[in-house]
Parts: sequence; structure tokens; C-alpha cells
Amino acid sequence: MLKRTVLGAFCVAAMLVGGMAQAQENATLVLRSGERVSGQLVDLGGVGYTVRVNGQDRQIPQNDVAVIDFTGGTMTNADWAKFTGTSQVVLKNGQTIDGQLYDIGGTTPLKLTLKTSTGDRELSSSDVARIVISKPENAVATTGSAATPSAGSSTKITVSGQQAWTSTGITVTKGQTLTFNTTGEVQLSGDTNDKASSAGSSTGRRAPRAAMPGELAGALIGKIGNGRPFGIGNQTSIVAPASGLLFLGVNDDAFGDNQGAFQVTITKQ
Repeated sequence: MLKRTVLGAFCVAAMLVGGMAQAQENATLVLRSGERVSGQLVDLGGVGYTVRVNGQDRQIPQNDVAVIDFTGGTMTNADWAKFTGTSQVVLKNGQTIDGQLYDIGGTTPLKLTLKTSTGDRELSSSDVARIVISKPENAVATTGSAATPSAGSSTKITVSGQQAWTSTGITVTKGQTLTFNTTGEVQLSGDTNDKASSAGSSTGRRAPRAAMPGELAGALIGKIGNGRPFGIGNQTSIVAPASGLLFLGVNDDAFGDNQGAFQVTITKQ
């Protein structure tokens, strides 16, 4: 009986210690929609991120997260101006590392494992200020100014391949001519040959669940407000089909494994 009692007590203690040892760190997750979720970051798994908010676990799909912040701060215009459009880790000492977070372990601080171009790299969450994955829809344009440019002035926007839509911060009028100068390319999957220019997939493939399934996967597309998407591709100018805030996007149906971005200079005529 004594052995059973001791063994039972040991098992209970082990369970308590195991529960206490579960990975968790205070963090704020900024979603692509602009929503901010603050709590304890617990895990990254098949269901996405697990965040403990007021004692309740909340699962957030990985593709819904734009920024993970460990400092409690917010991204400034100057911070967004440094964002290249690909996932990067900003350390508290100011250093940046290009890479994608794919595992969370340890206790407090967390052990963060990144996939980088030179292989896996482990970091302590105590050294990390934030992980920037993409721009939320309500983030300012990468020019560092949310003001709408006047006719004849240009605005440069980074259109990340890791999110569906990027706000340009530009309000247009129906019938207004917009000119585009686009550079860069987006890798549309883990296959290094699966790339797209602004005109679309280099292999000619399509994405059946994309915003414009009839157009080439990866092509540069646009929409105004919540209106119907329209193709831009490698055109140098278009006529705005409606009035409102202009968004640019990448014509794809899965963004979590994408890499790269388009750099688009827009001029209002």
C-alpha cells in the first residue's frame, strides 16, 4: 500500500511538473486581419499557434498570423519600411535574420527553431523582439506614410507572397489611370522551380482556389475596397474600375509556403 501511495504521489507530481514545463511565453500575435491577440504563446503544431488567453487556449491558424511580438510594442512606420516582404526575425539587439519559424519548444524562455537559407537555427525567445511574417491588411504602406499621394506622385509598395492582399494606402477614383512598374518574383511552394513574375507562373500553372482561378498562379492582381479582383500582371497601366482603397495581391490559394515579394511602384495620373 505504501509503495502504491508513493508511486501515485510521484505520478501526480510528474504530471504537475510536466504541465508547468509546457512551453509558454508572453506574446502578442497580430493577425493578418489586424486583430491583436495577447496571451501566453504555448505551441506551434498542426492546428497552428496555441495561445493561452485568460486561462483558455485559443488555436490560431498559422496562415492567419502576420506578426509575433515579444515586447508588447507595435510596428512603427520605420519598422515597416525595413520589411522586405519575406519572413524575418528581429532580435532585441537590432539584428535581423531571414527565416521562417517552424517549431516552438522549451519552457520560459521558449526555444524557437527557424528554417533559414543556411539551415535550421535555434533562438531563445528572450533574445527576440518580434517575428514579422507579413503585413496586416491595416498596416501602413512600406513608404512609411499612410497619406494618399497626389496625382503624378509615386508610391513604392512591397507585395508579399505570403499573404493574399496588401493595402497600398492609395485611394483611387473610378476611371483614373494608374501606372505600374513591378519587379521581383514569388516562389509559390517548396519547389524552387515553382516561381512567378508579376505576369504569373513561369510554368503556366493555375491555382484553382485563388482569387482569380482563371488567371495564372502568382500573377499580380488588385482590388478596390471589397470589390471584385482584377488582373494587373505585367501591364504598365490600368484604369481604376471603381473608387476606393487600392489593394494588391498575389493570385494564389495557399500562402504559408510562399517566399519572395513584388516591388511595385504606383503612379496616379
